[in-house]
Amino acid sequence: MAKYKLLAEALRQKILENIYQPGSKLPSESELQKQFALSRQTVRNALELLEKQGFVRSRQGSGTYVADREAEEQNKSKRIAVVTTYVDNYIFPRIIQGIEGVLSQEGFQVQIAFTGNRIWKEEAVLKDLLEQDLRGIIIETTKSALPNPNLPLYRRLQEKGIPILFINSRYPQLDCPVVCLQDQEAGRLAAECLLAKGHKKIGGFFKLDDGQGIRRYQGFVEALRDGGIRIEEQNILWFDTEDALDFGSMEEQIVKRLGTCTGIMCYNDSTASHVMEIWKQHGISVPENVSVVSVDDTDLAELGDVGLTSVHHPKEKLGEKAARQLVSMIRSRIPGISYEFEPYLVERNSVKNLAE
Repeated sequence: MAKYKLLAEALRQKILENIYQPGSKLPSESELQKQFALSRQTVRNALELLEKQGFVRSRQGSGTYVADREAEEQNKSKRIAVVTTYVDNYIFPRIIQGIEGVLSQEGFQVQIAFTGNRIWKEEAVLKDLLEQDLRGIIIETTKSALPNPNLPLYRRLQEKGIPILFINSRYPQLDCPVVCLQDQEAGRLAAECLLAKGHKKIGGFFKLDDGQGIRRYQGFVEALRDGGIRIEEQNILWFDTEDALDFGSMEEQIVKRLGTCTGIMCYNDSTASHVMEIWKQHGISVPENVSVVSVDDTDLAELGDVGLTSVHHPKEKLGEKAARQLVSMIRSRIPGISYEFEPYLVERNSVKNLAE
């Protein structure tokens, strides 16, 4: 760690322990320079960092004073923006419910927006947030597997001192924490379920423009490789956000490339339910003709004609965790820590046991 960061941390601990109390004056730059045997520039950098984090306030010609953070807290906005790709369907209502429950308990107000997983809509939302008085942002990435032109807007929000926390996926170019499912492990678990039931001709249907789809595919590939099964590229089918609006346009491909497999893994329950409906129309039965595993363990996994075996997504717990992480970032004034939920498989009756 850089010397100025070590000094800032030492002073921050003294502030938190009330050795330096709110309103009190810190030792001068020259005194700190002598006390810690550091250069004047190092001391200045440390004090600037502490001021950026909200622990101290500099007064021209007077010195540096410990901020009265409780008094300042009372005068600050209580609004937190929650931005997801979608709002009113699938896993999102329960994620938002988890976020809202924790933030309300902590005295914050929640404003919700959605991007529709569209780059242009994300841009509009971020520009609007830049004009607002916010304490923090919880946001789901938009097409995170692709280069994103909106990263400068995120950096402008960071420069304003607004903590940002991602859910479900992240942009690796930004130094922001993420709360998500271990998607790669989820893909591995789904594939291992098929392998354990004796399936060898295994296909997959994955989303190519979201990071979750890429990571789930990675886990899927690893499981097949470790199980001694060769990936057959003609049995791997990809779709994007536009395709998901109308899987009917992919009907011929789905039947041709996936219908000949004994088992397939789908990106999520929504994808699986569409695929199973197409197969039903073509007389392909689940699990008699083909077995299906998926990810997210939503209501869709239980509502169809066949109960869908699916890797569990934490949903409401993920929202709660994200909210607590953001509150900690706001109050501690230090960067947050990423967290990944460990997945587990929920077995129903969509997988036929070929090993019997």
